[in-house]
Amino acid sequence: MQKNYLTELLGFQGFRVVKVEKMQVDGQSEVIMELKRKKVGYVCGGCHRIMRSAYDSSWQQIQHLGLWQHRTFLRFKHYRVNCPSCGIKTEALDFVGIRGPRVTRMLSHMVTELCKVMTIKSVALLEGLSRDTVKAIDKLALQKIQESRCMDGITTLGVDEISVGKGQNYMHLVSALEGPRGPEMLYIGKGRKEKDLKKFWKWFGKERALNVTYAVMDMWKGFIKSFKANCPKVEIIYDKFHIISHLLEALNKVRKNVLQTAEEELREELTGKKFILLSRCAHVRGKAREALSLLLGSSKRLFKAYMLKESFGHLWEYKSKTCARRFFKNWVDSLKWSRLPSYKKFASMVEKHLDGILACCDKKVSLGYIEASNLKARNIIRRAYGYRDREYMNLKIIQGCTHWMIQFRPWEFTHTMSS
Repeated sequence: MQKNYLTELLGFQGFRVVKVEKMQVDGQSEVIMELKRKKVGYVCGGCHRIMRSAYDSSWQQIQHLGLWQHRTFLRFKHYRVNCPSCGIKTEALDFVGIRGPRVTRMLSHMVTELCKVMTIKSVALLEGLSRDTVKAIDKLALQKIQESRCMDGITTLGVDEISVGKGQNYMHLVSALEGPRGPEMLYIGKGRKEKDLKKFWKWFGKERALNVTYAVMDMWKGFIKSFKANCPKVEIIYDKFHIISHLLEALNKVRKNVLQTAEEELREELTGKKFILLSRCAHVRGKAREALSLLLGSSKRLFKAYMLKESFGHLWEYKSKTCARRFFKNWVDSLKWSRLPSYKKFASMVEKHLDGILACCDKKVSLGYIEASNLKARNIIRRAYGYRDREYMNLKIIQGCTHWMIQFRPWEFTHTMSS
């Protein structure tokens, strides 16, 4: 009677529990359940043809979801068939993976879901597996998702780079900003030159590239050339946050120049106020707001530079290119009699790329997703204290930056399999 209950709880069609054995291995309690086939019939692992007879068989033992505090293993005879089409193949079973570690598909799914919210070491300790096995299971699942993901209907792409490790080591992150499933990370590759993106275009496909109409990026020439060469209809939109970062660098140069020529009393006020000055005025509160007021009141040139920085953000609020150009012209005119060479250099840079900046008037795109993905990627690398496997690191970043891949559903697959 007890074995019938276990057979019903397992829910493996065509098998029943005939024997249960409990033992202690290295201080860990283990349960081995022996399964027996209910009826004759074997499914070819290649073409899934049903065969009446088997070629040979061997005993196999694989790990299943834990039974209370016990590590649980299933022991059964696994057959091979002599298929007329495929030759000698191992039979296909619903609860056994085709390749990979010797665990059931239910346990494999549970490990993959736990890896979304836990470290590999913690998952290995919880499920009684080795860290290499947990990593192999998670990597294999992510590779399958990446190979089978749907990319049809994507019309707007975004690309950004991230530095990894020491030196000039960069990765490029390509994301879909508009698509059937919303913003999602598509691809991560090494380098940021035009030739480095060739692998992405080969993976993405030439036909899909023809449908891309907008691309969001910074003003890096390698990205611009690559997109224009592969997407004939594309219109480049320059990333707002990248441009604002150049403006903040210009403001910081003004702060340094004022600091060098200031007297000792004023120098004490300017020291240590860098991040207060570079933050948006709406985000500065409390004592920091008082310090900002004292700082701006101590230097007219610094006050002028700060007010110009605050007003420049209005450029992205316009829906008309004509009004936006007029606003930028007035902003540049206000620099005529100011002693702000770094701002004039910034203005000339913006003027060269003004068409790409004002392209956002024609197409309103969620520009914040690119910067948010950049920050998430850095946090994932930092949380892992570095990855030894570059491919696995890229897959984890793609998972962490894609909303539908990071959703935690531990029992959805296991309940479906056992029903």
